[in-house]
Amino acid sequence: MHDKELKHDLEKVFELERVILFSDAVFAIIITIMVLDVRLESPAGGFANANPDVVKEAIIHSLTKLGGYALSFFLVSRFWVRHLRIFKTLRDYDIPLVVRNLMFLFVISLFPFAISIIWGTISSKNYFGLDVYITIFLAATIVQTAVIQYIVKHKQSLCFTPQNVEDILQWKVQKLNFFLTPISLILLAVFNFIGYIELAPYIIVLQVFVLRRLQSKYYPKNSPVRIKSLFKRSKGAQKVLVETVD
Repeated sequence: MHDKELKHDLEKVFELERVILFSDAVFAIIITIMVLDVRLESPAGGFANANPDVVKEAIIHSLTKLGGYALSFFLVSRFWVRHLRIFKTLRDYDIPLVVRNLMFLFVISLFPFAISIIWGTISSKNYFGLDVYITIFLAATIVQTAVIQYIVKHKQSLCFTPQNVEDILQWKVQKLNFFLTPISLILLAVFNFIGYIELAPYIIVLQVFVLRRLQSKYYPKNSPVRIKSLFKRSKGAQKVLVETVD
């Protein structure tokens, strides 16, 4: 009976690793796809005989795309780092958690689509691509917060150190996304209505800034050291489990 329980625990560990590896692969593919749009668009006849102004314009256009890719890389990487922190706390998983994680990965996978819309439609008279991009960012934020909420709610059955999970995931701050994201969507609608959609990118900046300020308040600057210590304790629990199984 004891051997069966150990075998079951080992299977759970491997299955959880598969969930994590699958998620990491999705993030890697998303970043790779995004960079494919960053290329120098050659004019008819190539650059060899092109007018210098045409070459200059093509380079500037590519640099603009590179800036957009850099921003998207930062945002997607930020989601990945938080995803890493979330799944480091887990010793087990269940189907509702997997479903929420797949929903999150689906929204994150829309980033390359959002970038393609921006490059294909944005102009001084058309900022529809920004609406799509910001909406996808806000959707990813709210779904990832839902993943954290589920883990915190079921921490006793899912986590190594349930007493520390809320501190590790900074739940006191992260749960405010349920309040901030709807406000951001309302601001986006207002900017569209009054004709100042070019201000929409500041919605992302504002939400990130507010969360950062709250993190510094509720989780002081020495919190990374404290969180690192908590992670060590979680890893210790994982090591004990593996050694017991072996």
